[in-house]
Amino acid sequence: MLLPTRDFVTGSKTVYNNHRYILHSMSPPARPKRPFLQYVALALLFSVMAVYQYNSIHFRQPNWFGESPVYRLFIVLPASTLNHRPAGAVAFLSPSAHQAGMTYDDVVVAMNGRPLTGKAVYGEEMKKTVPGASLDVTVRRPQPAHANSAEAAKQWRTGARIETTLHVLRPLTDAQSSTNFLQTMIVTIMPMLVVLLGVWVALVRPRDPRAWLVFAATSVYGILFYPGAEFWPPGLRELGEGLRAGYTASLPVWLLLFGIYFPEPFPLNSRWAAVIRWKWVVILPLAFLCLWLGASAAVNMVSYDFATRHLLLPGFIYNAGELLGYVAICAAFLLLAAKYFLAASRDAKRRLRILFLGLLVGLGPYFFIELLGRIGHYSFEQEHQSTAWIVYMMLFLFPIALAYVIVVHRAMDVRLVLRQGLQYALARNGIFVIQAILAGIATYAASRLAFDSGNRVVRLMVVLLSVAVLFALRRAGNRLRSWVDRRFFREAYNAEQVLSELSDQVRTMVEPQPLLQTVVSRVSATLHVPRMAVLMNQGNPFRPVYSVGMDGLQDLEIPSTSATIQLLQREKEPLRIYLDDTGSWIYSDSSEAERLQLARLHPELLLPLAVRDKLLGFITLGPKLSEEPFTGSDLRLLKSVASQTGLALENAQLMAAITEEVAHRERLNREVEIAREVQERLFPQELPPIAGLDYFGACRPALGVGGDYYDFLALSGGELGIAIGDVSGKGIGAALLMASLQASLRAEALRTPDELAPVVSNVNRLVYQASTSNRYATFFYAQYQPRTRELTYVNAGHNPPMLFRKCGAEWQLIRLTIGGTVVGLLESFPYQQDKVQLQPGDLLVAFTDGISEAMNPIDEEWGEDRLAESVKACASSPAREMLEHLMGSADTFAAGAKQHDDMTLVILRVV
Repeated sequence: MLLPTRDFVTGSKTVYNNHRYILHSMSPPARPKRPFLQYVALALLFSVMAVYQYNSIHFRQPNWFGESPVYRLFIVLPASTLNHRPAGAVAFLSPSAHQAGMTYDDVVVAMNGRPLTGKAVYGEEMKKTVPGASLDVTVRRPQPAHANSAEAAKQWRTGARIETTLHVLRPLTDAQSSTNFLQTMIVTIMPMLVVLLGVWVALVRPRDPRAWLVFAATSVYGILFYPGAEFWPPGLRELGEGLRAGYTASLPVWLLLFGIYFPEPFPLNSRWAAVIRWKWVVILPLAFLCLWLGASAAVNMVSYDFATRHLLLPGFIYNAGELLGYVAICAAFLLLAAKYFLAASRDAKRRLRILFLGLLVGLGPYFFIELLGRIGHYSFEQEHQSTAWIVYMMLFLFPIALAYVIVVHRAMDVRLVLRQGLQYALARNGIFVIQAILAGIATYAASRLAFDSGNRVVRLMVVLLSVAVLFALRRAGNRLRSWVDRRFFREAYNAEQVLSELSDQVRTMVEPQPLLQTVVSRVSATLHVPRMAVLMNQGNPFRPVYSVGMDGLQDLEIPSTSATIQLLQREKEPLRIYLDDTGSWIYSDSSEAERLQLARLHPELLLPLAVRDKLLGFITLGPKLSEEPFTGSDLRLLKSVASQTGLALENAQLMAAITEEVAHRERLNREVEIAREVQERLFPQELPPIAGLDYFGACRPALGVGGDYYDFLALSGGELGIAIGDVSGKGIGAALLMASLQASLRAEALRTPDELAPVVSNVNRLVYQASTSNRYATFFYAQYQPRTRELTYVNAGHNPPMLFRKCGAEWQLIRLTIGGTVVGLLESFPYQQDKVQLQPGDLLVAFTDGISEAMNPIDEEWGEDRLAESVKACASSPAREMLEHLMGSADTFAAGAKQHDDMTLVILRVV
């Protein structure tokens, strides 16, 4: 039996797609196929059970049919390994049979001279015996032993038998057939009611495999008691006996499946899941044994000899089958108990508790006395009749509990509104009947006209007209049925089409409100739910953000700590609301204030909108216009809609966050762009003309703005101030410190132009006061006197500038290192200054570490040595071209690798 995976707590199936689906109100959905095959199968099975019940009742209650009861003078056993006795052995003796001399050691071989070849012979001959008549019975019994006769003892041991014919008189009074009201209820009335319960559930839910499981389990009750099949008409008696023997033995199988799949399938994520996968190890051998027992019982009705020779399995197989049966029964009890402890909702626990108690109290005593009978090899019914009838009466506690759970506790959504269901069925079927009648009339009239007319043209016209009428009737019937569907709000829908259309529409939506409006309107139109509302998590409470069919919800709030929200957060499954059931979870778990708030929404189902472990909100759905409950198909559709809506809402929220982030970044980028423009204005815009000096500088930030600094200052006396620095860090913070460094330098350099060490000391103090403790700058400052070509400098922790001097064919490299530590790190520091006498042709190259530490894709640094070689290679070029050449050489070495630091160069050539 194929059973789909369903949700354990809510009853909704949990086989979903992870595709993106959305709702769309265009193009009418295709109608799914009606469960024609299911109805045909149910009709056939019901017919079998009806015929079986009719013949059983006819045997048990013949007075209901105006007939005399069959008086069983004795009972014989079929060929079976379980009996441990031969076929035809006597199992029960009436007082008259006992008086005639029959014993329990007898084996009946003939009745009225007719060989007892099968159980059918026993039934036919017993029915012929009228009150007051005698039945000639030929029995085979052990040969009587004579005292002290060794030969007799030997014959007894070797199984020697003798045959004798007895005359059993049927009494005039049929006292044996009289039954009291309790027995009639237990044996006749209750089995019919239980079978009708199973048929009703399968009829209401033909596509639900659980309904067929209920039908299978309850049908066993219809054949549990002795039906007297040997007294039925030929053909039916063989089928009836085989059905009873095989189907009764299948009860452990149905109970095991019942424990696994009802009222909800066992959760696959539990530790029991691996055990449940081995269920076929128990079910398949039991199914084989049931089929074998059924076939053996049917053959016993016809031929004891064939059944004895060919259909008797070894005893250990029967014993193993009985053991597996008891294992299946115990497993059913354990599975229901485990489901109870694993269930999260009180509703699920309540259903499982009722089912478990019904199964335990109803079937437990019956299987216990059956087990005692197997162990003790005796009939408990014959030994303790009154107790046995009590046990049989208790058997029906289980179907009573099952019916209570299905009808009262809505275990399978079969509480349909009878009025609407009957009206709808009559309307649709009435259209079909009218259509068939009109089609028959049209066909009959056309045939009469065609045959009565002698003109071939008229005949052809009549035939064509009749065909046109039939097509018109078919089209009109389809339209009328569609109108009936709309009248009763029962349009079928194609879930896949609904979801795919919804996906196409929502994919372009980035605003939550239009998204929710689309989803709600489509669900409302598809399922005919006039009242719906969407509540979203807005801070702590959940508040309505959109609703249809309801007003005055502005002040409604559901706290995030409420029982409803906690259950939705924990289960993330559709949650049914039973405001009319005081035993439901909503009355036991939630407060009265919470129930009052929920009642304003008129909910029948709560649909969570969750993404991963986050509950974004939930949708409340009121009753359908058809007054039907939400079916499994509805729940599957709604689960997929909720899943895709949750993803779409998360995407919408993410898109809103991205939009805000993009706007924020655009503002930042604009601010950075402004800062970059401001910083560029801080660099020298014009180079003061200095006699005998060709110089140039440039800075290329790694980001929009940077922390590198260079400057050329026109000082009094025609001197040129040259500055280059590198602020720690990058970005806006470094750029601000760079601006502070420039302002400090210009203020100090213009005030004390002669001594550089005090200038740098003052700059250090000002930068220290204007920056945080983790901010500092490497700094090099020099002043060039054109008249004397003297360069006075202070190096405050900066990369030593390179002074290239040509000595013949070789270049001499001098590094300017005298000075002190970086500026801004210590509040005061005594810096030193030094002087260098420049000569025509000398080259001074000052740089930041972004130049010397430029890296290629394999993280190899360019280095100062490569920088020096590049300087020598272009030493004859003007300062500007030399700077461009050096930048290009660094970029060539980097080979496209990302610039990781600001790059600044200052070049001075003495001409």
